[in-house]
Amino acid sequence: MNRKVGSEIKTLVICVDRDNDIGEKAGLKTPIIGKEASLSAATKLALADPEDSDVNAIFEAIRLCEQLKSTEENAGVEIVLIAGDKNAGVEADRKIGEELEEVLSKTAVESAILVSDGAEDEWIIPILGSRVKIDSVRRVVVKQSERLESTFYLIKRLFEDPKFSRTFLPPIGLIFIALFISFLVGQPGWAVGLIFGFIGIYLLLKGFGRENVMVEFIEDVKQALYSGKISFVTYICALVLLLAGSFQGIMEMPETSEGTLVDMVYYIKGAIWWYVGAALAPLIGGMMNRLIEGEKIVRQWAILFSVIASGLILWGGSECILLLAKNNHLMGYLYLFLSILGAIILSFMGMAISRYVRGTVIGKEEVEIEAETAMK
Repeated sequence: MNRKVGSEIKTLVICVDRDNDIGEKAGLKTPIIGKEASLSAATKLALADPEDSDVNAIFEAIRLCEQLKSTEENAGVEIVLIAGDKNAGVEADRKIGEELEEVLSKTAVESAILVSDGAEDEWIIPILGSRVKIDSVRRVVVKQSERLESTFYLIKRLFEDPKFSRTFLPPIGLIFIALFISFLVGQPGWAVGLIFGFIGIYLLLKGFGRENVMVEFIEDVKQALYSGKISFVTYICALVLLLAGSFQGIMEMPETSEGTLVDMVYYIKGAIWWYVGAALAPLIGGMMNRLIEGEKIVRQWAILFSVIASGLILWGGSECILLLAKNNHLMGYLYLFLSILGAIILSFMGMAISRYVRGTVIGKEEVEIEAETAMK
């Protein structure tokens, strides 16, 4: 690339400060061109913060520039300091591009050498390479901290990457929550079961593409709070019912273990209706919001009855298993049959109410359309 505006400069030694320590700490405005100005900038930055790694990078850029000037074939060499923004994001990269364009507009630069103080500054190589040919990249990091800085920056970038954070951080968070709950109730042995349970739920949600359901739930709660809707109170009710159900399920478990499966059945029997209430609370809150806003409740009826039906099947199934474990087969099968029958009836009731309300809404809309057409 050759941009000529009367300057003899052919090679730029570019020192990049992506997070703008030069401006924030030393109070200097970039771009800064020339050896003397760069020396002054490095001195001011060193006085402001002697531990800043950008000081080493500036001095290395000056040394490299002087070394290149001493050779006859690279006489047209100059140093330039450019900076980004303290947030080191998109705005920083845009500012770097603008400052580089400003420098290139005044020179006849053919190539550049980048001097950086670590991996973060080197992320702007594509930005520089799109404007001028880069011959070399020189990283200057204090030897004792090079691995530490690179590792820290890699971890920092991973945590900032939405794909990584949304995929790997939720299971890790759930594991720590499981450990917290198990130690809180004085049962460290439960940690393994809770961890496997949380991971299983997460993998199930991941398989159905619903791994962000918790994030969506938190957003719904925030919206309910900010808008003053009744559903916010019902979300709190759901949380209380969930905790109470978990406690009740634990209390239902026998003191002497009868086997992992039987203990789990006792837990389900004690907690299931609390969990059903926890599931119904936000649903009922949403239905109340729709009623207040004058909207029709259609699909929610089917969901409401389906949740109750699911709870009935789980309760009947747990009763059946416990009775079978006590060799009371007749009553066990009777409980299971009646719970399945009740669940089917409840499901049909929900579907019937939803269809009736939907038909009423559609019929009302058709009448309104016909009335509007007649008026025209």
